[in-house]
Amino acid sequence: MNQSKTAEFAPIVLRFGLVFLFLWFGLSQIINPASWTAWDPEWVSSIVGLNATTIVLINGWFETIGGILLAIGFWTRWVALALSLHLFFIAYEVGYNDTGVRDFALAVSGIALSLFGPDRYTLDSRVEIGDKS
Repeated sequence: MNQSKTAEFAPIVLRFGLVFLFLWFGLSQIINPASWTAWDPEWVSSIVGLNATTIVLINGWFETIGGILLAIGFWTRWVALALSLHLFFIAYEVGYNDTGVRDFALAVSGIALSLFGPDRYTLDSRVEIGDKS
């Protein structure tokens, strides 16, 4: 199969686009959780028993840690899958509107990254190489 010389960079570009997304949103929620509490579904607080600010902080840390793991390429497939499922849930909660459709498309991008798996610039690929020696 004759593949473009730049095709190998597609998963890397996708990975770092998602890294930027999750780090920006995650850090924004950690730095200023009060501005994000309006996005919390009301049912979450009643089921989990935590206040809205705590839920935003937990979400922010989840997205930040996920973004860092994607950046270094550690557990690339699993982290991309977890973050993608997280985005599908957000898209569902937001509903069918411009934000929900955007989040759905980003979630599909996360699934694509999960299917690509580790690229040559991930920690995962270095560990796999070390295991084969």
